[in-house]
Amino acid sequence: MWSSAPDRIAREALAALCEAYWFPIYAYIRRTGRSPHDSEDGTQGFFAWLLARDVLARADAEKGRLRTFLLACLRRFLTDESDRAHAQKRGGGLLTSFDALRAEENYAAEPRHDLTPDRLYQRRWALAIIDRTLAALTDEFTAASKAELFATLRPFLGFSTEPERGYEEVAAALGMPLGTVKNHVFRLRKRWRELIFAQVGDTLADPNEEEIKGELSELLGAV
Repeated sequence: MWSSAPDRIAREALAALCEAYWFPIYAYIRRTGRSPHDSEDGTQGFFAWLLARDVLARADAEKGRLRTFLLACLRRFLTDESDRAHAQKRGGGLLTSFDALRAEENYAAEPRHDLTPDRLYQRRWALAIIDRTLAALTDEFTAASKAELFATLRPFLGFSTEPERGYEEVAAALGMPLGTVKNHVFRLRKRWRELIFAQVGDTLADPNEEEIKGELSELLGAV
């Protein structure tokens, strides 16, 4: 849960969330027509701006959603020429370790070039949640020495470059009974749902089930 409490733990938690969702910020700035270099500086400058003004620690918790709060802050930052002129760039205690090459590669791979900056930001935020939860699943299965099983079953979750095979084909490939494979897929989908709920809940001021489902609905609409 993101919080407005002005203590060190809350600020560190919020900093970690921003670290996780830096690419939607970059994508938004890039989609406004700025060059890759200016977008990189803008992203770094934005996080420096948040740090310098302790914006996150002073955030009004009633704003509710970190996603929308950060977007409002970003719009303000981009329209404030005086702040931009003094924004810290490239290092110096920033929240994010910026990978310019990866940022531009990800942006170039975006299939929807007609999206507005706002819509692209929402889409990339949603995909960041998907990527982080899939990475968490990968880590869990790897730690349990089941990396191969996860790689085989992952297409059943969607968002995979591998084509989804039928249960019978997967059962034959794994040498498992059909019912066992179906149970594995059921548990995998359940665990992924739990991770997604937890990830989304971390970006809400009041992460109750209704709020999480509402945020998920908006994010899925963006994808």
